[in-house]
Amino acid sequence: MLFSAFANAKVSFEVTGVKSEVEDNILAYLESIAAPKSGAKNLGPYQDSLTEEAYKSLKALGYYNSTVSLDVSENPDKKKQLKVKVKVVLGPPVKVTELDLKLLGEARHDETFLEFVNKLPLKEGMNLNHGTYSSAKSSVVSQALQRGYFNGKYQTAKVEVKAKQNTAKITLHFDSGIRYRFGQVEFVLDSPAEALSREMVPFEQGDYYHGNIISQYSLDLSDTNYFDSVLVRPNIEKAVGNQVPIEVSIDLKPKNTYEVGAGVTTDAGPRVKFKWTRPWVNQHGHSLGTELELSEPKQIISAFYKVPVDDPNDSYFNFQTGYQRLDENDTDSKKYTLTVRRFWRTPGNWERTAFLKYDIEDSIQGSQALKTNLIIPGISYVRTRVRGGINAYWGDKQLMSVELSNKIWTSDEDIIRLHGQTKWLRTFNQTHRLLTRLELGFIQADSIYNVPSSMRFFAGGDQSIRGYDYKSIAPKDEAGKLIGGRYLGVGSVEYSYPILEKWRGAAFVDFGNATNDFDEELKVGAGIGVAWSSPVGPLKMFLGVPVNDDEEDGVKFHFLMGPEL
Repeated sequence: MLFSAFANAKVSFEVTGVKSEVEDNILAYLESIAAPKSGAKNLGPYQDSLTEEAYKSLKALGYYNSTVSLDVSENPDKKKQLKVKVKVVLGPPVKVTELDLKLLGEARHDETFLEFVNKLPLKEGMNLNHGTYSSAKSSVVSQALQRGYFNGKYQTAKVEVKAKQNTAKITLHFDSGIRYRFGQVEFVLDSPAEALSREMVPFEQGDYYHGNIISQYSLDLSDTNYFDSVLVRPNIEKAVGNQVPIEVSIDLKPKNTYEVGAGVTTDAGPRVKFKWTRPWVNQHGHSLGTELELSEPKQIISAFYKVPVDDPNDSYFNFQTGYQRLDENDTDSKKYTLTVRRFWRTPGNWERTAFLKYDIEDSIQGSQALKTNLIIPGISYVRTRVRGGINAYWGDKQLMSVELSNKIWTSDEDIIRLHGQTKWLRTFNQTHRLLTRLELGFIQADSIYNVPSSMRFFAGGDQSIRGYDYKSIAPKDEAGKLIGGRYLGVGSVEYSYPILEKWRGAAFVDFGNATNDFDEELKVGAGIGVAWSSPVGPLKMFLGVPVNDDEEDGVKFHFLMGPEL
């Protein structure tokens, strides 16, 4: 089998007699040897080194009885380049005939550790692979440190090979020593946030140590947005008996922080955002800030004041006020909002928010002018699960919300609004990726004309039905202007496949409608596009067209940036 690669510009390699993993391993070993500076002169030492490395590469994979013929010469096709021909006759692999694994110390009573050792990729009858052995050996040490066995060490760790018999015995005897427990939490530097940070400690002194708990505590502190830096670590040197103190180093952010951002989508066009935050107002962990977002159709200014109740990440009040100006399609509105939100994170990792809003909205929707004063209590549930970070390959998002307005509590109108969305992202065989979405909405009111425009449903656009303009699908009045719908139903299926590194080709079908009576046919958009897994998250570009729509035609370009879920 032929394979050419270059350790540098002076050498090419040709390996025959083996393929796949064995060939790749030989080439990796050979390419680690520097080419002789003297070129084709005095090649003997260089050839000896290559031969030695070739045999090492074979033994690493368990082939102790193979032969290697190696020839080094000048490459007749390229001047000042050497050509190395490697011919391998592969012998039978060495089999692991004996496996002696022992866990000593307190870990021998640790069911989780015992289960981990039993699942090591070392089995009698397997082909010997020194890489697999080394990895398994290291993983036991890592597991020990993770579970608080800081004095753990190997009493015996060896591989005994009988090359003539093609057999091997692996012996791993690991003495874990004692398992440490959490000791006192010690803050390295004085900080006004120490008391609140102590309240967030997720363990009790005397509990068994586990590295995952330390990592989660560090992550929780970082998620509060109070700190510029967070370091949480066990101090083994100061351990007392079987208790290890936990050192915490936190550094508050500056008194005032500023963020400026910009983006663009085909729905809203270019937009800029400015945010000022005071992350730490007092010893109770209060924070406040303002945000300004500007785009051609929409301008928003808002302010918030956040008050932790227990854990600042999982339980807090958020007091907000804001103003929104919107001028898009057939909507021209101004809205003032005052909101109190109570946030909880449930044990199932749902984000539950109960809220009470006071909205004053003055709008022109289509040909109708409407002004409303509404007091709206409500509740929402959101849960997002993601694997793969900002360029996710697996995940799902669920959203449900209920909003109520009633004249009993002095609102202008009686309105019930329900909204829900589910999105699922799955990747099969590390290549085939499917993104599905379903969004439903319902409004109960005497008439759609009694509902403020911000609560009505519209469809179309990048995150709805592609092939149509943003919020261009909804019932229309006699003048042909959009009035919005009482009901919403939108679905989407998107498939993508890798075409280049970090690039995927994609195709989609979106369908649905915003309606008042379900008499309208479903709108369908379909198209193709590409997605780039950029350092800041997915960037997507699509071309979409309406399907079998007598009122709409032409190709729409859609540009999306941001997370899939």
